[in-house]
Amino acid sequence: MDHNDNESTETTKRRSRGRPSPEQAAALRESFLAAALESFLENGYSATSIEAVAREAGVAKITIYRQFDNKEALFREVAHRAVANARETMQNLLVHRDSDDRQTLLDLVDRLYLSASEPKTLALMRLVIAEATRFPELAKALYVENSYVLAPVIEYLTEAHRAGRLHVPLPEMAAIQLSNLAFGGVRFFISRPLAGPEERRVWAEGIVDLVLHGWTPGRG
Repeated sequence: MDHNDNESTETTKRRSRGRPSPEQAAALRESFLAAALESFLENGYSATSIEAVAREAGVAKITIYRQFDNKEALFREVAHRAVANARETMQNLLVHRDSDDRQTLLDLVDRLYLSASEPKTLALMRLVIAEATRFPELAKALYVENSYVLAPVIEYLTEAHRAGRLHVPLPEMAAIQLSNLAFGGVRFFISRPLAGPEERRVWAEGIVDLVLHGWTPGRG
């Protein structure tokens, strides 16, 4: 074995005993965030601990504490990840849209509904509602995340208003109203999901026909 081989071996040994490589660190982060999500959903916020998450993920608890000061910070990251895909779905629709505003709004309502009714996302929202009285900071965290998801919708409504295609002088409020209609309010949290594409299409058409009465310039 030459000198370079010895150096390589020693480097590998030091890395295994010390800080993980970037790839190893990323894999550890994924493992404990996945374990945290499962624990929050199965046990609730109050019954979840960073120590238990570390055991479930097979990592040292210091690995989690290096990145998150406390359980609330860990939950915020879990909530962020749970809704990040929804925002990406919205953004992809808006960036690549090639249809008229009615069809775009139909797609928006459908995707808003699908993103929120994804089982783990829905379970997370139900958890926050159940814990809101004891842990109001959780509700605040999820509200912030919901605003993050709606950002592309707000951008679309702002552009449509500026171009004169829709009359939406308050796009942020309009985006929240559209999302509330898309979810169906309390029904969304206590009832079964809509049964397939056909039922979602009818649901979306009713919502879009309603909002267009108020959003179409010079109409109504």
